[in-house]
Amino acid sequence: MLLEQPSVNTHAPITPDEAKAALANRVWGNDPALKLVIQDALRAENFASTKAWVMQWPSATTLYQSPYTAQYWEGTQSERANVPFFTVATAVNSLVPQIINGLFYDDPPFMIQKRPGTSAQTARAVGALLGYQLEDIHFREELKRGCFNAVLFGTGIWKWGWETFTRERKMYVRPSAVTKVPNVDPSLPDLTIDPNDEDEIEEQIIEEYVDRPVFEHVTNLRYVLVDPGLNVPSINKGKYVIHRLFLTWKDLDKLRERPGYKIPSRTKLLELFLPPKEPVEAALSEVAIKNPLWDARAEARFEQTTEDPFSQPLEVLERWDDERYIVVLNKKLVICNDENPYGEIPFLSIGWWDVPEAFWSMGLAKVIGAEQRLQQGLTNLYLDNASLNLNGVYLRVRGKSVPTQSIRISPGKIVEVDNKDDFKVLDRLPAVPEATQHLQLSESRAERISGVSDPGMQGVAGQSGHSSLARTASGANLLAAGAGSRVADFVEKLADNVIVPFLYHAHELNRALLPISTIKHILSEELEDAFFKEKGDVVEILNARVKFQILAAAKLQARRAMAQALPILVQFLTSEQTTQQLAIQGKKVKIDEVLQMFFEVSDWKTFEDIVVNMTAEEQQRAQQNSPAALAAAKAQAMAAQQQQQHDNKADISDQENVARAGRDVLRETLRKAATPFETTGEPSATQFGGT
Repeated sequence: MLLEQPSVNTHAPITPDEAKAALANRVWGNDPALKLVIQDALRAENFASTKAWVMQWPSATTLYQSPYTAQYWEGTQSERANVPFFTVATAVNSLVPQIINGLFYDDPPFMIQKRPGTSAQTARAVGALLGYQLEDIHFREELKRGCFNAVLFGTGIWKWGWETFTRERKMYVRPSAVTKVPNVDPSLPDLTIDPNDEDEIEEQIIEEYVDRPVFEHVTNLRYVLVDPGLNVPSINKGKYVIHRLFLTWKDLDKLRERPGYKIPSRTKLLELFLPPKEPVEAALSEVAIKNPLWDARAEARFEQTTEDPFSQPLEVLERWDDERYIVVLNKKLVICNDENPYGEIPFLSIGWWDVPEAFWSMGLAKVIGAEQRLQQGLTNLYLDNASLNLNGVYLRVRGKSVPTQSIRISPGKIVEVDNKDDFKVLDRLPAVPEATQHLQLSESRAERISGVSDPGMQGVAGQSGHSSLARTASGANLLAAGAGSRVADFVEKLADNVIVPFLYHAHELNRALLPISTIKHILSEELEDAFFKEKGDVVEILNARVKFQILAAAKLQARRAMAQALPILVQFLTSEQTTQQLAIQGKKVKIDEVLQMFFEVSDWKTFEDIVVNMTAEEQQRAQQNSPAALAAAKAQAMAAQQQQQHDNKADISDQENVARAGRDVLRETLRKAATPFETTGEPSATQFGGT
């Protein structure tokens, strides 16, 4: 089935009535939207085609692959020298790993700082959430591929956004209870399956919902059509951007669930891919002559590479501006005409060597491609000259010693001539000595322009590895620093123009679109972050105000300085004078934050495993062993000892009093017993104690 032709002339200008209606309704109608997308795409495509030759994109691929093509000496089947040179490829593959490794020296590749009103614990939770998402969307790989385009072609482009989809996931569980299975032999008892049996594990397929940000590089710069009037290397500052896609039936069917899309029914959509199927127009800017003998690139996206109707392509044009988002299917049908959900163009870009008043930048293929051609040409000419010396050209006198066939030279071969001067070797000029000098000068220019050199990239002092470069302090610093200083500007631009803006976009998208359940699942189950363990509220994450910073390898000096200052800082904070002054002001030092600084600087990830909360028993034991508790126990013991001493003295005193009273009674009794009746007038006791 074929799509119906548009009811309007798509190449006709937008009428005043259509413009007035768009102004009144704040939205383009489907007909003017269709004309807007097609005409802007054609204008931007023509502009990009001219700039592709200016920036040498076609030759960049050839220079990078440096194909071997057989060349022959004129009139013969003898091959001439044609040694491939990979100056451009070597420079690109030396710089890109250095850039990426410099940016991703840590995981996650950013530092997060809290702003007023946000706690450090909340900021760390936001950083952990984003770090998990960056790993989930393969952020490093996408950034690396975009950097490859930037270094080789001059410009790297990335697209960001939000995606929601469902996927199946396998889970393995044990049976919930003991089950009985009837035995094949009725005479035997039933089989019993114990859930604790190691061999009895059930497989379950669960459906999980995935909500996450998207970050993907644009494989080919011609896939994105940029506003021709954009004169800065920031793609999101243009009036519009059109992304040309080639989607399959499966891709289009997934768009059915997105808000704002109006996709035909599945049956009608499938008919577009069945005979007579909707034709796919070749994208002029993507048409390239590919030599199958050496070109390793894949087929163009509009080519049919499978007989599966569900995997065949149809062209889709996405037009983005700050307000609207319009999608056109095969330049005939508007399938989406809605507001821009992000409020800005969702693309990021960076250039290798920026050009004044231009969006497209210059890459290594343009700036050192000529050096590769020069080196390859000089080397092959030099080898051709050596070949002529090794396989000499001979002269013979016309009419004399006429050979019947070509004379081939071999060791010990004898050639018979009538005269010694009839057959001799052609005298040739020696090889141009300046050739090797020109080669060295060309290599030096390529290294100086690209920043790829043995001392800078590999730490090798000169071609032989020995040089006086390392004898000086500046030379030693060069060998240690590598190419960081040469690519520092690009690393800074990549961090400021791509990574940090995407982190802010991802944080805002998480606040607006990420379900609360997903936040809890990532922080609690996937990462086991301490945020919720410390009674953190998810509202704090949604309202977090943070600042992102990229400490790339070019900025590691700040990290080293922090590591050196930490011991002095800890000594100062824990000194008695500092604690007393803080106590006077009603403040104290938060020790766990100091420990967190140590772990961050040392790049250790085990803070939550080492610094943990105490159990109730440990807290009770710690309280008992605290200085205050020990002092109180000591005071209590001393009081008890004093009380015991007092009680002992009281007991001794009581015993003494009792003994004294007994002595007095005994003395008085004895005195009375010894006194006669005549003296007292009273009878005396008849026995001891009688009175």
